[in-house]
Amino acid sequence: MDVAADVLLVRGYEGIRYGDVAEAAGVPVASLQHHFPTIDQLRREALCRKVRTELAALEAKVAQLSDPWAQVQEIISGSISLNDRHRRNGWVLWLEYWRAAAHDPALAADSREVDAAWLGLAERCIAAGTADGSFRPDGTSHDAARELHALIDGFGSGLAIEHGRRHAEEAIALVERAMRRLLAYAD
Repeated sequence: MDVAADVLLVRGYEGIRYGDVAEAAGVPVASLQHHFPTIDQLRREALCRKVRTELAALEAKVAQLSDPWAQVQEIISGSISLNDRHRRNGWVLWLEYWRAAAHDPALAADSREVDAAWLGLAERCIAAGTADGSFRPDGTSHDAARELHALIDGFGSGLAIEHGRRHAEEAIALVERAMRRLLAYAD
């Protein structure tokens, strides 16, 4: 599935073929077809697995931090990423995922689940900061999490296109600044 997801990043969701994945994975096409009877199933499962793997990695990094602001910063920097290859591939992955979900009911359902999990992570961090008095958002933790999600995703299409690290640094700084205001956080 990881190899299929990597091929998907290069060829795009609609462009992936059994032969591409078989060649990259070093397995016969028949083996892929045995496990994934349709190319749509292979595409869908590769995409869902990769997106969920990215989310799990972000959750694990956030869980290592106890300070709510540090957690929010990790969500921001982890979502945008300063690693050039990871950032570009990550945002291409998300754009392919959302585009495909707009046309595939199974992916749309998965997208809603992933979105709820991402929002839940952000909401828990913001709620913890509100509970300890670090944050004073004007609204609910859920609202603030949705605004954070929108801020990060607003940079997504630009981050999927090749650019320098400075662009990502600026995006992180802008989202952090907006979240400081939104959460009324002053360190």
